[in-house]
Amino acid sequence: MSSLTSRFASFVASNPRIVLGTASSSRRQIMDSLASQYSFKYEVLKADINEKAIRRDSPRDLVLALAHAKADALLPQLTAGNSSSSINLAAGTEAHDSSSSIGTFLITCDQVVVHDGQAREKPEDAAEAHRFIHSYSKSPAQTIGSVICTNVATGRRHDTVEVCTIHMSDMPDDVIDKLIEEGNVMWCAGGLMVEHPLVLPHIIHIDGTQESVMGLGKEAVMNVLVAAAGL
Repeated sequence: MSSLTSRFASFVASNPRIVLGTASSSRRQIMDSLASQYSFKYEVLKADINEKAIRRDSPRDLVLALAHAKADALLPQLTAGNSSSSINLAAGTEAHDSSSSIGTFLITCDQVVVHDGQAREKPEDAAEAHRFIHSYSKSPAQTIGSVICTNVATGRRHDTVEVCTIHMSDMPDDVIDKLIEEGNVMWCAGGLMVEHPLVLPHIIHIDGTQESVMGLGKEAVMNVLVAAAGL
């Protein structure tokens, strides 16, 4: 058992209350897998912030600033006196029993796609989504994603930034049109959805993990949680 795996198992055994601050179905899918693997429960909150109002010069600084802003927006709902009754529980879970808990830990994250030196967030419309997706076969895209964990009791925060490179083959226009018609890619940074069945056949290679490209690397989550817990 690796050092990180061992520390994370100890963290989970301490009965933490874990809150995932995102509405992303892809991130919830990854968190569901991690929760099943390590037998823990988590809850879900969505931060209501104006992401376009937050700008930074570099993609790395931008995704960190956005994830911190999401944490700032959600913390008032998690402070003492606020119960978990107003928070959405992940599928198949029950409300957290705080009687023997190490505390509450909030995970927030953000991601942009960088292509030819330009940062891309969620597509503004179908035309932009089509242009984005079509371009990824011309030169590789990079995902730059932040993951931040806030220890609600102490205010301690730990963050990490993951960078992945995606090499893709040409995707026919009719396949791109189907992706856009479904609508899910419109909620993804750069319109990039590597886990989609229509996209997978066109993935040549990923430098990094698929989970990280999807916006929430499992190892990143484990690292920031144990760090915020002081383990």
